[in-house]
Amino acid sequence: MSSSEVSAPSNDQESPSRHRVRRTFATILGGLGVVFLGLGLISIVLMSFVSSPAAAKSTVKSALAQPDVRDVIADKLVEKLQDSADNDSEKLVFSVAQSLIVDAVKEKLADPDLREFAGDVAATVYAVYIENAPAASVDISKFSDATIEAIRSADPSIPKDQNPEMDPLKVERKPGDTDIKSIRDMAQRGSWLFVIIGLLLQVAAWFLSVASQWQRTLRLGTRLFSGGVIFLGVVLVARSRIPQSSTDNKAALKAAAQFITDPMVTRFIVLIVLGLLTGIVGFVMNRKTTPTVS
Repeated sequence: MSSSEVSAPSNDQESPSRHRVRRTFATILGGLGVVFLGLGLISIVLMSFVSSPAAAKSTVKSALAQPDVRDVIADKLVEKLQDSADNDSEKLVFSVAQSLIVDAVKEKLADPDLREFAGDVAATVYAVYIENAPAASVDISKFSDATIEAIRSADPSIPKDQNPEMDPLKVERKPGDTDIKSIRDMAQRGSWLFVIIGLLLQVAAWFLSVASQWQRTLRLGTRLFSGGVIFLGVVLVARSRIPQSSTDNKAALKAAAQFITDPMVTRFIVLIVLGLLTGIVGFVMNRKTTPTVS
């Protein structure tokens, strides 16, 4: 008996072992890839709200489009104006028909021009504190004027000379302030790095797999579908739990949570659909290429 004939059984026994190792690594890398991809998508969504002055402006305008958020801002704005009143007679202005006044202010905050102004203020604050722009003084009297106008619409008897004013908002960075820009840039790079790592791990899992091309496609689709379902569940649970974290302003917290998580939900639904379609293609093509035994 030749040496090659003796060694052949050994090679046949090692082949299934190597296949199991490759399958195990492919499964682990594919699973990790989905985790990194999901975390990257969440990070990208969160960063999109504060990635630039324009993004900050858009975020504030979108937030003011939420009725529950406007309700909280109206409460705080009326309270701020009441505190800034110079005398008791002016304070009395805000004690008349409080609920009507807040409702009127809330309605005023829905005005597109005022939301645009609020967005401009947010962009200015962002530019100074994060983009290291020069200090700025922001005249926010438009807020107080709009509030007083809303109050007078609720109570026309309020004299014209009773106009509490809000001081301009001084926006400036102080020496020693945290460099938020570098933190933002690092977070942005980290978000995309997570996505890239997730994709690279999927590529590695593809080439490590010992299955056929269409079996690999089926498994890739299964991973994307399962990962999308899991992350979607996590986001929806977090959305429902956030309003329960505080006894105050639950409606506003619910609106804010929905506003933040809606883009995440959309992305994970797309991931689920993509995984489902990929899995279906892999399953159908694998059935077609697999010979049947009659």
